[in-house]
Amino acid sequence: MNNLCLHSLPNEVSGPLPEGVVLRQLQYHTDDRGVLSEIYRQEWHADLQLPQWNVSHCVNNSLRGVHLHFRHTDYLVVLSGRFIFGLRDLRREAGSFGRTAMLNLTGGSLLIPPGVAHGFHCVEAGSLVYGLTHNWDLEDDLACRWDDPDLDLPFPAVAPILSARDRDAGSLQELLTRFEEVSA
Repeated sequence: MNNLCLHSLPNEVSGPLPEGVVLRQLQYHTDDRGVLSEIYRQEWHADLQLPQWNVSHCVNNSLRGVHLHFRHTDYLVVLSGRFIFGLRDLRREAGSFGRTAMLNLTGGSLLIPPGVAHGFHCVEAGSLVYGLTHNWDLEDDLACRWDDPDLDLPFPAVAPILSARDRDAGSLQELLTRFEEVSA
């Protein structure tokens, strides 16, 4: 069963999480048929409405991000594999502005509010499912280079597989300028 869900491995968090980011360990119930886990209950986030759901199957050494949303919240669930998430709070009004955190996840759910830049590196091929509080819109999906030194997100990636958009993304400073223009 471990090839279906690596839930027995512990999640690791480096650094305090930005305000509003929530990491939830999921409960797994195993028997001869396999594994069952609740991945979302409305009572966990009573004010959260998730009208769009996506699934992402990732290959080893792929990297997605770093992205920033000014409107929608992401609710991500690691179903299988191992992912290194990088988070950086870019909300000037937040008490955790500038805070970074790295998370090594093999399971669990992660709630990322608007204004927190995030990306993930797939270390072991796996799958994620994620809900959005607003339907995806390119205008709400800002990006910067995952390896911009000003991000202070030490992804362990070496020559990762990137989308053209992520490969050609600008600097953190360009993202911040655009984020402040859109948020004003």
